[in-house]
Amino acid sequence: MFKDYQQNQGQLLPKSLSDSFSSDHTARLINQVIDEMDLSFILNQYSPLGQKAYHPRMLFKVLVYAYTIGIRSSRKIADRLNEDVVFMWLSGRSAPDFRTIADFRKDKLADVKKTFVEVLGLCRQLGMIRIGKVAIDGTKFRSDSNGNKMQYRKTLNKKKESIEEQVDDIFREADEVDRQEEKLYGDSTEHRIKGLDLNRVARELAKLKKRKTSLEKKKQKLKAKKDDINSKLRKMRKDRNTMSSTDKDATLMMMKEGHIASGYNAQFATEHQVILGYGLTSDRNDFKQLKPAVKEVEANTGRKPETVMADAGYGRKMNYRYLKSERITAFIPYGQFNKEMAERRKGIYANNPDRELARYKFTQCVRLNSTAGKEMMKRRREDVEPVIGDIKRNMNFRTFNLRGKPKCLVELGLISLGHNLKKIKNYLKKAAKWDNGNQMVEKLGTILGYQPACPAGRLA
Repeated sequence: MFKDYQQNQGQLLPKSLSDSFSSDHTARLINQVIDEMDLSFILNQYSPLGQKAYHPRMLFKVLVYAYTIGIRSSRKIADRLNEDVVFMWLSGRSAPDFRTIADFRKDKLADVKKTFVEVLGLCRQLGMIRIGKVAIDGTKFRSDSNGNKMQYRKTLNKKKESIEEQVDDIFREADEVDRQEEKLYGDSTEHRIKGLDLNRVARELAKLKKRKTSLEKKKQKLKAKKDDINSKLRKMRKDRNTMSSTDKDATLMMMKEGHIASGYNAQFATEHQVILGYGLTSDRNDFKQLKPAVKEVEANTGRKPETVMADAGYGRKMNYRYLKSERITAFIPYGQFNKEMAERRKGIYANNPDRELARYKFTQCVRLNSTAGKEMMKRRREDVEPVIGDIKRNMNFRTFNLRGKPKCLVELGLISLGHNLKKIKNYLKKAAKWDNGNQMVEKLGTILGYQPACPAGRLA
C-alpha cells in the first residue's frame, strides 16, 4: 500500500553534490558567470598576512544566490550552508559563520556595481537588450531603522529656538551679576575698597563668582546641544524634513502598503525586464530622478536611450526639457493628463501661461493618444512594473538589512544582479528552441543542459 519509509536507513551519497539538483538550476549559471568575472576589486582588499580567509569568489557566489532566492539574513545563509545541497555545492562544503558573511557583504562589496555592469554586458552579448526603449520607475523600500528614532526638522528647530532663548536668559543673568558686582564695589575697586565690610564683600564676591562659573558651564552645555542640532540639520539637508538617528540617509515616506515608515526611494531603469540601472535617494518624489536614471543607463551601457517611458510622477517641465536637449523621445504623461484629456473631449481647453510647458504638454498629448503612444504605455507597464513586483514579492526584498545609503546600494546592487541572472536563465531556456548563431547563448545553454535546436540547412 505504501512505499518503504525508514529514516535511519544507511545510504551512499552521490559522488558529487552536483548530482543532487537539476542540470538547469540557477545556481549553475551563477557559478559559471561569477567564475568568469573580474573580482580584483574584492581580491585587492585582502592582505597576505594573518590567517587565511575564505575565498571571496565563493562568498560572492553564496551571497548572490541567496539574494536571488530571497534569503538575505546572514544567519539564515550560514544555516543553509550546512543544510541545503545547492549552497553546499556553491561553497565547496565550506561553512563560514554568519559574521564572516555579514562582514564580507558590509566591508568588501562597495564596488559591487562593477559586477552588475559585467552581467549587463553579458545580456547585450546574448541579445537580450538593445538600449532602445527604456522604462523608468521608482518604488519605496523600508530602511533598517527604528521608526521611533526619527528626527523632525520642525522639532529640531523648536529645540534650537528654545536653546537660543535659554542662552539669552544666561546673558541677561550674567549682566545682572555684573551689575550686582558694580553695586557691591560702588566707587571702589577690588584692590582699593574704602568703608566696606571686607568679610561680607568677600562672601558676596565668592557667591557671584560661583554663579558666573555656573552660568558659563550652562552656556557651554547649551552651545554643545545647539551644535549637535545644527549637525543633524546639515545631515538632513534642505530637501528633507525628517531623518532617522540610526540611519542618517533614511527619511519618512509613504510606502506602497499604505503606511508611513522610514525608508528610501529606489529607482530602476529597465528594457525587456532587464535592469539597466538602479539608484537610491532620500527624496520622496520621483521627478528629480529621471535625469540621474538616464545618465546611469548611459554610464552602465555606454549608450543613450532612444526612447524613455515613465509614469506621471516624472512629468515635469525640467524632464521634458532635458530629454529634448538629449534628443530622447519622451512618452511621459503629466500630472493632470487624464483630467485635461476628459476636458478636451468636452471642448474645454485650459489656458497655460507657461508657453514652454504648454508646448511640452501638447507634444505629450499627441504622442500618448497615438497608437504608438498607447503601445508604449502598455509596454512600460509590462516592463518595469513586473521587475519591481519580482524583487518585492518573489525575491522577498522589501526592507534593507544594512544602514546608510552606500551600504544599502550594495544590497540593491546584489538584488539587481540576481534579478538579471534569473532573466538570463529564462532567456537561455527559450533560446534553446532556436539557433541564431550566438556563441554565448550556446556556451551558457550547454552549461545548463539546454541543447540548441537544429537550424534549417544544418544536419542534426
